[in-house]
Amino acid sequence: MKKFIVAVIICSLLVACGGRMTKKKSLDHSLYQYAKVMRWADYNTALTFFSPNIDKEHKPTVLEIERLKQFNVSSYVAAPIMPGASENEIIQDVQIKLYNLHTKRERVVVDRQVWEYDSDAKTWWLTSGLPQLVTDR
Repeated sequence: MKKFIVAVIICSLLVACGGRMTKKKSLDHSLYQYAKVMRWADYNTALTFFSPNIDKEHKPTVLEIERLKQFNVSSYVAAPIMPGASENEIIQDVQIKLYNLHTKRERVVVDRQVWEYDSDAKTWWLTSGLPQLVTDR
């Protein structure tokens, strides 16, 4: 009888953790795929990671996308993820080295990415937009 109770408890715990593992796998997959797309400087594909409900402040314009296309990515180093404002939000800082094809210079940008989990679609959406190239000098 004790073995049966232990088995039921273990099964219950596994079922309860199943949703979290799916969410974690989805996050890992989204972060990996987005990093791969950014490393290849495929900015149009990067737009597919954006939330359909992204606000106007973070939605890139055609001009911003064209400006990014003058850069190749020479390095993409992601820091460990940090919890966001809710359990369905994470923040990740990424150091991106961009090589300008015209000036032959490299610049370093730190991109603070905010990702939100959509429980209906069971996917993570990027809500912070593309890396910002404008810095105060």
